Amino acid sequence: MRLSKKKILITGAGGFIGSHLVDVLIEKKLKSQLLLMLLPDEPMDNLLHHPDLEIVRGDIRDANFINKIMKNVGLVYHLAARIDFDGKTYAEYEDVNVTGTRNLVDAAIREKVQKFIFYSSIGVHGLPAGIGNIENWDELHPPTYTNFYGQSKWEAEEYIRDAHAKSGLAYTIIRPASVYGPREKGPTLALYRAIKNGHFAIIGTGKNKMHYVYVRDLVEATYLAGTSPNISGEYIIAGAEPTTFTDVVKHVALSCNAKIPTRSIPLFIANILAYVAQCIMSVTGMTLPIFPSRVRTMTTSYFYNISKAKKELGYQPKVTFAKGAKLTGDWYLEHNYL
Repeated sequence: MRLSKKKILITGAGGFIGSHLVDVLIEKKLKSQLLLMLLPDEPMDNLLHHPDLEIVRGDIRDANFINKIMKNVGLVYHLAARIDFDGKTYAEYEDVNVTGTRNLVDAAIREKVQKFIFYSSIGVHGLPAGIGNIENWDELHPPTYTNFYGQSKWEAEEYIRDAHAKSGLAYTIIRPASVYGPREKGPTLALYRAIKNGHFAIIGTGKNKMHYVYVRDLVEATYLAGTSPNISGEYIIAGAEPTTFTDVVKHVALSCNAKIPTRSIPLFIANILAYVAQCIMSVTGMTLPIFPSRVRTMTTSYFYNISKAKKELGYQPKVTFAKGAKLTGDWYLEHNYL
């Protein structure tokens, strides 16, 4: 499908993934068409290397605002979302992730947008901390979300599929695996800092497999989704191969000139420590580095089947974890995050 000369709307454009998507679209000579939507107080740090972009600030929950900016838009990349796990009620996630998506979908239908690309989450399939090992699951695996965030993403997906059935709106739903790369300032940076500072130990054997996707591979797949023939569907986007946790730790350490951690904690001891820590945190409100869900995440395998994305989108992940870890570590060091 050839892109029209209409505008390309990107929500969440200033975020970690969104800013990399902007990079790719500019490289594809689409700068003049880009319309970037940021929240009213969202920083622009990740976009400062691209001056003169058309940027609007607003709230995806504001239907009138969305209707206004959707004029003359031909393609939507919807990345904006509440992504933390800190909420106490489902309504806190539904408000942004479902209502906001509905506003965008409804406006896209009215304006006859060519295609709607939605960033969902691998969390619709559940997270290993809640359900145990995930081995070679594909898009047909039923939803087994384990938190409000995953539930809200699934509900938003359902609304998009229903809209497609009723209106013919072409769509692609992207379900990324664990995303890492330059500009990530959340869990990946925390892992790098722990290893760099010598505050890290492997729990268990470290032989469990984890499936990451380098951010550049992810946004290249996202671009392909926008230009592919009129195929609508869901796609898991992950790296070419999963990586053992031992190798994850090794490559992170090497990338930032840190000593490779050799300390390990037997799983049964880690579980005891985690539950003691959880009791302390519940009483004192302190934040401790070990707790039950973290232990389960660090000792459980999760990897996915990406054959559908390869076959239908032409997706070919190019960055190995070793290479991606080095690129990420270089960026953290250059920008004084480590």
